Amino acid sequence: MATLEKIRSKSVLLLVVIGVALLAFIIGDFLNSGRSFFGSGTTVANVDGTKISIVDFQRRNEEYNQRLQQSNQKFDGAVVQMQVLNEMINEQLLNDEVEALGIQVTNKELTEAMTGANAIPAVAQFAAQMGADSPAMLHDMLFNPGKYGLNPQDVEPLKAQWLEMERNIDQQLKYQKFGTLLAGAIQANDLDKEALAAEMSTASTIDLVNVPYTSLDNKDYPVSEEDLKARYNEDKYQFKTEEELRKIHYIAVNIAPSAADLAAAQALMDTVVAKLKANEGVNAIRNISEVSIAERTVRANDVDVATKNFLAEAAVGAVSTPAFRADVHSVTKLLGKKMDVDTITVNMVQVQGNKASQDSVLNLLNSGKAFAEVVNGKTVAGQENFALNTLQMGNTEQAETAKKKLMEAGADYFVLDSNEYGALIYKVVKKAAPKQMYDIAEVTYHVYPSDKTVDNLRAGLQEYVNKNNVNKSFIENAVAAGYQPLEATITANDPQINRIESTRKMIQWAFGAEAGSVSPVFDKEGNDKMIALTLDEVIPAGYMPLSDASVRTIVETRVRNDKKAEALVAKFNAGKGKGLQGYAAAVNVPVDTAVVVTFSQDFIMPLRAMEKCLTGQAPYAKQGSLNGPVKGEQGVFVYEVKKIEKSSSSLTPQQLADRYSSIIGARAVSQMALDILKENKDIENNSLTFF
Repeated sequence: MATLEKIRSKSVLLLVVIGVALLAFIIGDFLNSGRSFFGSGTTVANVDGTKISIVDFQRRNEEYNQRLQQSNQKFDGAVVQMQVLNEMINEQLLNDEVEALGIQVTNKELTEAMTGANAIPAVAQFAAQMGADSPAMLHDMLFNPGKYGLNPQDVEPLKAQWLEMERNIDQQLKYQKFGTLLAGAIQANDLDKEALAAEMSTASTIDLVNVPYTSLDNKDYPVSEEDLKARYNEDKYQFKTEEELRKIHYIAVNIAPSAADLAAAQALMDTVVAKLKANEGVNAIRNISEVSIAERTVRANDVDVATKNFLAEAAVGAVSTPAFRADVHSVTKLLGKKMDVDTITVNMVQVQGNKASQDSVLNLLNSGKAFAEVVNGKTVAGQENFALNTLQMGNTEQAETAKKKLMEAGADYFVLDSNEYGALIYKVVKKAAPKQMYDIAEVTYHVYPSDKTVDNLRAGLQEYVNKNNVNKSFIENAVAAGYQPLEATITANDPQINRIESTRKMIQWAFGAEAGSVSPVFDKEGNDKMIALTLDEVIPAGYMPLSDASVRTIVETRVRNDKKAEALVAKFNAGKGKGLQGYAAAVNVPVDTAVVVTFSQDFIMPLRAMEKCLTGQAPYAKQGSLNGPVKGEQGVFVYEVKKIEKSSSSLTPQQLADRYSSIIGARAVSQMALDILKENKDIENNSLTFF
């Protein structure tokens, strides 16, 4: 029954453990989780006609919650909810492709993955945690419980979980086959490798005259609205957007202690320090509820530099200089010094069973029976020569009793602790030499904003919103009122605004508001801010408009650079017919000599940038030729080819194949596989309705 209890205690892992590798081909792990706010069963997403129900989504989200709660990770609920939904959408895309290709996993393949000698590591690890010698044994325990004295009814839920695990691994194997098929379909052939080697082995040494656009003053090249519109229409395809966008301005007020709060905290801390200095120990401050007291034993290397220096010089009873960092006051008091052992090397054995079983194992160990023969990995587990840090055992009464037994132990194995179900049996192999130890009390006080401070912050922001309840005044009057208006462009599927935690409700507000509206004040949302926002503009799915600041900047730069290029080309041409030096004199810049350019080069030192026009032309221009003026992306240039060199590539055929794969082959395509699968697919994300 002990084995069954162990399986029960770990049963949640059956749902979690396979997630580690489930979508190893494309879909990665997710590091956050969140809350669920669900109504009746409806469709949270639709992938080309296949519905993802809110019930299935809720189940998956709860599994991620369990996983992250067990790891004590902090998370933003909306972030993980969106990640989980995106994962489910991606899975459906992959499932559709797998089905269309007729990819199958045979029973033999699944059996080998689950219970074979080379079972998937996650399954093997789980079997070991369950106390089974192998995944095959764990499978046998679940499907033949009577053989192990287990109640079939008790095992039935675990059996169902095993079957769920099989289904998930079946999917994993299909994805792996899909990945292998995709990778095999886009491999470099001999011609590809030869072309790549040629590109990398052709080097052109040039002398270069270059004038960057940034060297010319923008004000000398005005740009008209007509120019912008014409260029925008020309490049409009580059600003395509698949989702509706909403542009907002928001004010985020940090909920932080006020000057009055900090002063009150300092006064309290002064009292704490005074009492620590005037009294022995720390009992004099135990009734001060605002402070936290941590008493522990440390070595000099266990503490920060300031505390280490304090301990080196302090007498027992001394109090360190108080520190204040990140709203936390801290001070250390030295309670005592001693020489003590910090590390004990032990052989440790854990026995499952009654007192008779425990005594039997103890007698075997002390009779000289080999450790490996006694430890069977089932009812008896253990480890030899384990370095036990006594400082990490804690200061509880039980820990102190255990330390005393270890320090007083002889050469034999002994029972460190036991009950009717099992025992811990130890043998002390070696004790480290005593080291200088310090008993200290670390006293900390985290300063939080007072209720009055929070109320004042809220009242101030609310008053501002009341007075500036239209878009224009909300933005324009903010700085004068002591606020900083910040911009953001959001979609309905964004979990956060500019990575600010717990701002999903504000996104929901923005997508339910009309342009020009101002929101209420959002506070108590699980973050350290109060936020109000205004909706500037609604941008329908299609194309980002020229009115968008980022789009306008891009277009304006391109138009202005065209004007600069036209002027520079005319200036360069004044030196035409006088060689490279004539061009250099015409634009009054020096000649950069011995510049090496290859086709695959992504950075040209004299330009301090990449210039595709140059890397695309120079390696294939004739030796001795004078070329230009050339209008590039960074500036206008003229170059003279001094030398063309051909050298055999130093890369092996396999290295060339790998490079091809990473640039345009299987690896590159695999990274874009989900985006490729989404093309021509009708994907509807209804997350805004639910969270």
